[in-house]
Amino acid sequence: MSLRNMLTWLVAAVMALALGACADIPTSGPVTEVSATTQGRGVQIAPEPPQKGMAASRIVEGFLQAMADPSGDYQVARQYLTSSARDAWGPKQGTVIYDGWVEAVGDGMELRGTTRGVLDTAGRFAVSRESLSHDFGLVQEAGEWRISAPPQGVLLSSYIFARSYTAARSYFISQSGQTVIPELIHLPTSELTPGRVVEAQMAGPGTFLSPTVRSAIPEGAKLGSAGATVDSSGVVTVALEGLRAGLSDEARRELGAQLLWSLSSIPRVSGLRLTSDGKAYPLPGQNEKQILELSSQQGYQPLSRAGSADLYGVYEGRAGKLSSDTSFVPLSGSEPAAAMTAISLDGTLTATVTGDPAKVQIGPSGGAPITADTGLTQARSAHFAQGRLWLLGQGSGGQQQMLSMSSQGSTTAIDLSVLPGEVVDFSLDASGTRAAMILRIDGTPRFGLASLAGGNQLTGWQEIHLMASQEAELADAVSLDWTGEVSVAVIANAGSGTSVFVVNEDGSEVTDLGPLSVTPVQVTALPRPGGDSVAVRTGDGVVLLYEQHSAWQQARTPMAWISYPG
Repeated sequence: MSLRNMLTWLVAAVMALALGACADIPTSGPVTEVSATTQGRGVQIAPEPPQKGMAASRIVEGFLQAMADPSGDYQVARQYLTSSARDAWGPKQGTVIYDGWVEAVGDGMELRGTTRGVLDTAGRFAVSRESLSHDFGLVQEAGEWRISAPPQGVLLSSYIFARSYTAARSYFISQSGQTVIPELIHLPTSELTPGRVVEAQMAGPGTFLSPTVRSAIPEGAKLGSAGATVDSSGVVTVALEGLRAGLSDEARRELGAQLLWSLSSIPRVSGLRLTSDGKAYPLPGQNEKQILELSSQQGYQPLSRAGSADLYGVYEGRAGKLSSDTSFVPLSGSEPAAAMTAISLDGTLTATVTGDPAKVQIGPSGGAPITADTGLTQARSAHFAQGRLWLLGQGSGGQQQMLSMSSQGSTTAIDLSVLPGEVVDFSLDASGTRAAMILRIDGTPRFGLASLAGGNQLTGWQEIHLMASQEAELADAVSLDWTGEVSVAVIANAGSGTSVFVVNEDGSEVTDLGPLSVTPVQVTALPRPGGDSVAVRTGDGVVLLYEQHSAWQQARTPMAWISYPG
């Protein structure tokens, strides 16, 4: 079942289940607004079974809390159900995250509110904004209130989801090889185990990621009866079955990297030991104890190649960077008339864009650049990804055009035909496979993602509605940039003014970095594994810098363009 169809089915099922019941104790209360988070908050939900004589309202509330605990096939939650509903309930059919409340309606108790998102069976999140109403069908059984009409699947409030689920990253190998690409999945914190992570690996990538990645796990291999376990030193032993012995060194190298990077979502994991059909399975690069260490696999992680953390930009027509006191330092050999500048994530390449039509000076940082004509007018959004410069502007016929340029100055046109609107801004992730984009569709800016297939074709556009709170959807987006593996910084409006938001690529979390005293028109971010610095620029050149967990600080130097490496 496709994610879209599953979303429709889940929401319809939740709203369709309504049975008459009897309850005479009303409860109501305000909606609690908590964004879904990529990490647990440290406050664990501890569901308890129903107590003798529990009021109808408490039974419903207890059931809603108990659905956060999947242990024993939702053993605690099932105790709130009637004997017939207990066996019929299918909690593993999907999960709906909602903002809402429980109140007495007639003779029954209903959950009312709005869905915030759904998780498919693999844990992939999709934003959903649908009206929610569900009657739990409260009845008396053996003198106690019980629920006769549970939802198909699981219902989790945003509050409980944020505190009982953890975001993990299931990695796959890029089609070009040598790079791991993450897929964000959300798992109950209690199920963030090596076995659960390997099961996600076995399920393969989702629809969006599939065109640009492949799984290094050979067909026919499966997790064996010994499962996957982690020892006290952080080494995970994964017992596979059906893993053929004739894999090439490169195939085994990719297998180890994919599994180990995925297992690194579990805190303190440091290495991997692999067995197949009960025997040690050698992996290139493992140590004398047959352990593949995570520290030896950094080359597969694009963000590990980050070099300079300086903010670059253009001041009075010259390309340069800000010093530690935010004074401007011109780049060596920089000439006036620069419009934009960019530097690669590892700091080895620099590019400066001048003129209209745009010319690019590109080459080794500190070395002699070459000059290349692009033919683009009104060029904008210059940045590096995977050793190539990416530019957006207009072609000779006035049509929108996107180009990528090698360090030798050769250009490749990017096919934009699949996109349903004009590109306002775009940013490629460090792997060069996922494009975060703002498109103008029917006059309205829309945020979403597309895949870059074959190096020159954008495909699989997927609009993502970003919710800053229960009621406020981000609107009027003007600029964006990747700030981590799975997060993007976006300038947008949540109803109370323009701000900068850091959002998960699947829309599961939205964090406001405001407040701002200015209206920014450009944002740039330094992509690091855990996110890092963000900077914005206003139309008249004011630059504000944001370091994690601190406020915005104004730079001494105004700039006409800003760009962190990458």
